[in-house]
Amino acid sequence: MGHRFHLRIGSRLALSFATLLVLLLLLAWLALHRMQVLAGEFNRLVDTRLETLGLATQVTSYSNGSARKLSLMLGADSIKRDLAYREIGNGDQLIDGVMSKLDARLPDADEQLRFQAVQARLIDYREAYRDTIALIEAGDLPGARRSMVENTNDTLTRLAESCDDLIQAEQQATRDSAIALDQQFERDRNLVFALCLTALAAGTLFSAAVTRSIVRPLGRAEATALRLAGGDYMSRVAVTTHDEVGRVSAALNSLAEAVSEREAQIHALANTDSMTGLAQRPRFLREAGAALALPSDSGDSAVLLCFDIDRLKTINAILGFDAGDAVIIDAARRLAAVLGPQAKLSRLAGGTFAALVPAPDAGAALALAAALRRDVEHKVAWDGQALDLALTVGLALFPLHAQEVEPLLRRAEQALFEAKRTRVGCAMYAQQLEASRVSHLSLLSELQEAIEQGQLRQFLQPKVSPNGQVHGAEALVRWCHPQRGWVPPNDFVPFAERTGRIRMLTDWMLEQALITLARWQQEGLALTIAVNLSTQDIQDLSLPQRVARLLAQYRVDPSRLQIELTETGLMDSGEDPMVVLRSLRELGIWLAIDDFGTGHSSLAYLQQLPVHELKIDRAFVQHIDADARRRALLVSIVQLGHSLGLTVTAEGVETESELTVIGQADCDLVQGYLIGKPMDTGAFEAWHGARAAPAGVGARFNARAVPASTHPGSAAQHRA
Repeated sequence: MGHRFHLRIGSRLALSFATLLVLLLLLAWLALHRMQVLAGEFNRLVDTRLETLGLATQVTSYSNGSARKLSLMLGADSIKRDLAYREIGNGDQLIDGVMSKLDARLPDADEQLRFQAVQARLIDYREAYRDTIALIEAGDLPGARRSMVENTNDTLTRLAESCDDLIQAEQQATRDSAIALDQQFERDRNLVFALCLTALAAGTLFSAAVTRSIVRPLGRAEATALRLAGGDYMSRVAVTTHDEVGRVSAALNSLAEAVSEREAQIHALANTDSMTGLAQRPRFLREAGAALALPSDSGDSAVLLCFDIDRLKTINAILGFDAGDAVIIDAARRLAAVLGPQAKLSRLAGGTFAALVPAPDAGAALALAAALRRDVEHKVAWDGQALDLALTVGLALFPLHAQEVEPLLRRAEQALFEAKRTRVGCAMYAQQLEASRVSHLSLLSELQEAIEQGQLRQFLQPKVSPNGQVHGAEALVRWCHPQRGWVPPNDFVPFAERTGRIRMLTDWMLEQALITLARWQQEGLALTIAVNLSTQDIQDLSLPQRVARLLAQYRVDPSRLQIELTETGLMDSGEDPMVVLRSLRELGIWLAIDDFGTGHSSLAYLQQLPVHELKIDRAFVQHIDADARRRALLVSIVQLGHSLGLTVTAEGVETESELTVIGQADCDLVQGYLIGKPMDTGAFEAWHGARAAPAGVGARFNARAVPASTHPGSAAQHRA
């Protein structure tokens, strides 16, 4: 049907309405014309019949008038008779005129017969009243009366009867004509009604054809659009016209082709990493699942390895994301080269990769992971700098640890997380890891309750100078669980940080430290307390305001509160920590870098940090008395810290031999089990009271005391 219509939709609709309007106008004109014709016929019929009836009535009326005048002549004188003669003569003329008109108006044979009967009766009547007039003129009044009664009245009666017959015939003819006209009107009405139905049917068919030529293509276009919306981008609509609907259909097809092309591009981008060209997570899950369903050379066993590039955040923070991208690209290239085409390799996110490789057993899987680390780890040259590429690996075995790819990958990621947490470089998934994670989650859910119910405890580990003078303590948190007993910090602090619940723990630590410091101030103890902050804490811009509010609440000298931040935490901070650190320093708080030497920070970055103290990690202190190279390195670190105007503290001192070397290296403060293990606040205060005498641990060593200018509480250091 669509091929018959090539007009615009507006033109077709206008033509359809115009056709209907013309048909309606023609029908209206025909109906009006027929009504006018029938009305004219009816008017002529009425006029003719009424006039005929009137003429017939006039004949009777004039004849009766002549008979009455004739009756009056019987006793009248000559003058009256003459007057009556003239009136009778006038009546006869009128009757003759009426009869002439009737003769002209009654052409029908039946009407003529009735007219002739009237005419004959009229003649008889005239002869009878002439005879009567003759007797009157002869003076024979009795004879005139007899003639009047016997002849004239009788002929007048017959004339009236003939006129009545004529009138009745005309009345019947009038009724017959009216019936005929009514039948003709009914026929015309039926004809007009039939024509109306025909016009309506023709207009409906024409409108339906026009509508169909519009609605059908629109319906096809709508169905195609719905299929496109449902994801069937290969669906097309048939273009059968060149009107607006045809152009819309063609445009819809063009849109479908464009969307199909873009969908293909998006699908490719969504499944392929643009930087490395490796599969992304959804594609990897599909391909690895298909690979596990096929037999392999190593049987039905395989290993899923999850790799993560170490210190990638540090590289991004110090050198920028271009340097980090270079490391990621190099790692992807090397992994693909080492694993070969038989492996399914993917970049999951950031510096994390996953690979599915056939492996006969756990030993082969661990050997493969070790070989991969050995072959992939190297120096990456970027912009004139050598960057370390090091990997941490987590492994999960198929089908031992999981029967499907997604849980297998999840468990390999758990093993990777455990390897990074314990810093072992490579870890195999174990069932106890799952139980440990469940336990940790349970502890985290109870942490809020532990804070509210006072289950947490503040423990303090002393910080002293090598000559034994106590300067303060580092605050540590312990959890006395009502069912589990003492919970080690490593069982809940790292998980609290990763799940975003470390803030409430930090706030509790800060408040407990300030409560203790406020009491010490009242007792005259000039000691400090150091509180450790997490990576999330130094990214929290509201931290300085919270610390300032607590300082004001407990009226503590800010110089007595120390805050320690690990070097690794500073390096891993995605946001620039300088804003928070400067705000804390402006409050007068002592800032320290904890575990120095493990975070691979540059000297330029260290110089920018607004800190007061370096705390050398235990790794540089352990067995320092037996290793000359360690002693030289320690001396270099101490000199570096002093050159930057920083106080240097050695952590993890456990033997007097180590303490001797540290004192000779000119460290300012020491901390470790030799000095004192972490203890609750009451035990620390008792320990400090016992050491109040001048002689104490380390007093025999020839070590310099902390200068006044670098003491944590000195005003000079706060202004630096």
